[in-house]
Amino acid sequence: MNTTRPIEARERATDSHHPGEKSDASAPPGFITAFRFTGGQALRLTWDEARASIVGENMTWLHLSANDDTVEGWLEGVASMPDVAREFLNGEDKRPRVHIGTNFMYGVVADLELVAKTANAAAPDAREANRATGALRFYVDRHRMITVRARPLQSTDRLRHALLEGTTFRDPVDLFAGLIRALNDTFADRIDELGDCLDDVEETVLEGGHSRCRALLGDVRRRIVEVKRFIDPERNALTQLVLRRLEWAEPRSMEALVQAIQVLNGLGGGLEGLYERAKLLQDEIAAALSEDINRKLLWLAIMSALLLPATLVTGIFGMNVAGLPGTKDPASFWVVVGVMTACAAITIFLLRRLRLW
Repeated sequence: MNTTRPIEARERATDSHHPGEKSDASAPPGFITAFRFTGGQALRLTWDEARASIVGENMTWLHLSANDDTVEGWLEGVASMPDVAREFLNGEDKRPRVHIGTNFMYGVVADLELVAKTANAAAPDAREANRATGALRFYVDRHRMITVRARPLQSTDRLRHALLEGTTFRDPVDLFAGLIRALNDTFADRIDELGDCLDDVEETVLEGGHSRCRALLGDVRRRIVEVKRFIDPERNALTQLVLRRLEWAEPRSMEALVQAIQVLNGLGGGLEGLYERAKLLQDEIAAALSEDINRKLLWLAIMSALLLPATLVTGIFGMNVAGLPGTKDPASFWVVVGVMTACAAITIFLLRRLRLW
């Protein structure tokens, strides 16, 4: 890990401020927040209190930043955790995965980054930032949950606010289920946003404005693919907890975790539906554009057919050769115009009779 103090100071301010929270001047920059649970109720801890609680048998959640060497060194000395879990938390793995041990589990979940709202939130850079994703490494056993991230994430921020507002949890597995539910809420908000965008595109297409929404639909499809790219591996990883239940977990907590994972799978199915809907809208727009082109080509073909006899007549009478009839007859011009009009009328009749127009 690289220590980047100015960045971490901004991260910590973004990810830990809440009305009623107290600052901990002695804490390293990588310490974000910590809670000890008594009777299900959460009590916020200082850095010193968190270090004492995490090595004991109290139910504790410790949330850390991966950008601080002090935190990395402290994690390496926590003997109450398996060596493989300590190495994993201090690593840089970003792919969603879950590893299950005899009385613990650890892994990575993908989440959307928490971006502070700005006055120019509609700017392209702000929209790109709101779609950024990050990795949250976690460790859970009977007494503790430890989470580590490099950038502020939405799910941990939601969970922290829920604890400060009085939400209770039975044990670390139930707390991890709460984290997955917070992750589901984040995904649901993003999926609802994409669904609203598709509704706007569909309405525009139905109103005949398909030529105006090609770029918008392309952006929505790209965003759907971005979400699918990290939510699908996450669903596959967490499904292991449904197939291989944690024997050391309290049954009610395990059931809450399974339900949260099932909701995530449902959200993944909804995302698949949006993806298919976007493909259908893309096909609809392509068909409408093709129909417009065919209609214009038909009119060009009809105009060519109507002008072809007249062009032939004018071409013949425009020849500069001797013996051309009507050159000295004052009425010959109107005769030629009449012939061209008759040819156009016959052409229209034939097109109608053959149902080509």
